[in-house]
Amino acid sequence: MPDGPAVIYRYDGTFDGFLTAVFEAYARRLPVKAITAREEIQLGWGQEEILLETDLEKARRVEAGIRQKIGGTALHMVEVCFWSGEEDKDTALYHYLRAGFDLGRNIYNSLTHPHVLRVEYLYRNITREQDRVQGFTRFSEMENGVYYASIAPKNNLVPLLMPHFVDRFSIQPFLLHDTEHGLAGVYDGKGWYLVETQGLNLPNLSEREQEFRRMWKMFYDAVAVKERRNDKLRQHLMPKRYWRNLTELDPRYAAKGK
Repeated sequence: MPDGPAVIYRYDGTFDGFLTAVFEAYARRLPVKAITAREEIQLGWGQEEILLETDLEKARRVEAGIRQKIGGTALHMVEVCFWSGEEDKDTALYHYLRAGFDLGRNIYNSLTHPHVLRVEYLYRNITREQDRVQGFTRFSEMENGVYYASIAPKNNLVPLLMPHFVDRFSIQPFLLHDTEHGLAGVYDGKGWYLVETQGLNLPNLSEREQEFRRMWKMFYDAVAVKERRNDKLRQHLMPKRYWRNLTELDPRYAAKGK
């Protein structure tokens, strides 16, 4: 076991920053209390905080080591779970990688290992929500011709969803806005990038979009069978947290459709 005070490694919130923290944790050989980009974690008695600058060379060395010693599947899981909304995800991923460097590719058969179990849970949680949000996302045409969609997931899904929507709307500029995490993916018709969205001012809906919404709401209400309505089943199949971004379930549009 490493000797010395328990250490909190604080990085800049990027994936390369996280990999830099993994490198430093190995190099310094001190007990790791946490790896985090969050500022809310307070130091305990005898604990030390180390602020890290992202080092791309160190990040690439860790990435190459993961591929060589553990495999591409483990790297993929870490890349996906990095966007988890769980507060301890960075520390959990660090312990998973430590276990992987010890076990090698046997980690894929070590499903009872506590650190493997934790990351398996994170991966299932985020990919399950990714599938749901991907199916429930609704884009709307704005006055400037750009299409906009808002989501409010528990996990930070924009980086995982953007490749899917870029593939679908390859010639159409759009903005995918995560109102829960204050982050948006912007596609300009050539490539996509992430931006923070504090103070985001949106243009109004286009007239065509407003008309489509009215017609869709009228159709939705017309085909509904009141006698078969089951709100409990609907909420089970489509959690209520997603309803606010669906035209057909938003009460603001219900009034327009009547």
